[in-house]
Amino acid sequence: MTRLAMQQAPTPATPRRFLLSASLWGALAGLLLAFDGGAALASRWGGATLALVHALALGVLGNAMFGSLLQFLPVAAGARVRGGRPAAWLLHALLNAGALLLVLALRQPALLPPHWGGLLLVAAFLLLAALVLPGLVGAAGQVLLRWGIGCAIAGGLVAALLGLSLALAVAGVWRVPLLPLTDAHAGWGVLGWVLALLVAVARVVMPMFQGVAAMPARLQAGWQLALYALLLAALAIALRGASVPALRMGAGLLVLAVALGGLLAQLRAPKLRRAPLTYFWMAGFVALAAAACALLAGGEDNLLLAGVLALAIGLPLLVTGMQLEISAFLGWIDLQRDCGRGVRLPGVQLLLPARDKVIVLALHGLSAMALLAATAHPALARLAGVALLLAHAAGFAALCGVDWRRIRFIRGLKEQG
Repeated sequence: MTRLAMQQAPTPATPRRFLLSASLWGALAGLLLAFDGGAALASRWGGATLALVHALALGVLGNAMFGSLLQFLPVAAGARVRGGRPAAWLLHALLNAGALLLVLALRQPALLPPHWGGLLLVAAFLLLAALVLPGLVGAAGQVLLRWGIGCAIAGGLVAALLGLSLALAVAGVWRVPLLPLTDAHAGWGVLGWVLALLVAVARVVMPMFQGVAAMPARLQAGWQLALYALLLAALAIALRGASVPALRMGAGLLVLAVALGGLLAQLRAPKLRRAPLTYFWMAGFVALAAAACALLAGGEDNLLLAGVLALAIGLPLLVTGMQLEISAFLGWIDLQRDCGRGVRLPGVQLLLPARDKVIVLALHGLSAMALLAATAHPALARLAGVALLLAHAAGFAALCGVDWRRIRFIRGLKEQG
C-alpha cells in the first residue's frame, strides 16, 4: 500500500477551495436545468444543453480534479507541486473564470463569444501542466501512476485546445469540421482527461480506502495505451472531416472495461470496506457501465442518455465520494497544524461523520433517478434540476461541516485552557 507523506501536504485551504467550488458548480448546474427545463435535454447540440454539459464537465469535474491533484500528488505520489499558494489561486481563478465565461457564452451566444472562456481554460490547463509535470518527471517510483496522471493532464490540455479551436470556428476566425471535431473534443475531455485520471488515481485510492486489490499493472497500462491510440486516431480522422462509428464503439468498450473492472474488483475484495465511499464508487461504476452500453447502442437519443449517465451521474458520484474523504483529511491536517503536538485530535471520521456522507449519497441517488426520468420524459426536467441542486448543495454543506467541527474543537481547547 502507498505510504502517505502527510508532511508534504499543501496548505489545506488550497485544495479545499477547488472542492467547495465543485459543489457550487453542481448546484449551479441544477439551477440551469431547473430554469431551462426540457430544452436542456432535448438535443446534445442545443445551447442550454452545451451550457449544462460544460458546467458539469468544467465546473464540477474540473474543480474536483484540479483540487484533488494538488493534494494527491505531493502526499501520495511524492511529486512536488510548484508555485505554492499564489499559483494555486491563479489556477483556480483561470479555471472558474474560463468555465463561467464559456457557460454564459454557450447559453447566451449574443452576450459574448465563447473563445474568451476558451482562452482562459487553455491557460488553466497550461498552468496546471507547468505546476505538476516537472514534479511528476522528477519523482521516484510508481511509474505507472505518474505516467497515467501525466497523460491525463496532457489529455486535458488537448481537450482545451480543441475546445478553443471550436470556439474560434464558431466566431468565424477559421474553418474546421465542427461535428467530427466536437466528438473528438468530447472524447479527449471525458475519456482522455477525466476518466483516465480517475483510473490512474484509483490504483492508489481503491486499495487504500476500499480494501480492493490493485489492478494488474499490465492490464492498466494496456488500457491506457488503447485509450490514447483510439483518441489519437479519432482526432486524426476528425481533422479530415470524417467520423468512424467503430471509434465510438471502441470508446464504449473502454468505458465498459473500466466500469466492470471496478465493480468486479470490489465484489472480489476479501475485506471490502462497507463505507459510503465504496457505495459512491459502486453506484458510479454502474452508471458508467450503463453509459457505455448507451454509447455502444448508438443513435442521437442514446448518445444524449450516455452523456447524462456519465457526466451528470456516474463521474460526479466517483468524484463526490473522494471529495468527502479528501475534505475530512484536509480538516484533520488543519487541526494538526493548528494544535501542534501533544493534543489528542478527533479522528478523521468524526470531522465528517458517515451519516453526512450517506445523506449526500442518498440525494445523489434521487437525483440520478430524476435525471433518468427526465431524459425519457422532458417534462420532468425541472424537477430533476431541483434534485441535482439539492444533491450538490448537500455535498457543499457536508464539506463546510468539516470546517465547522474543526473550529468548534479549537474553541473548546481555548475554553479549557
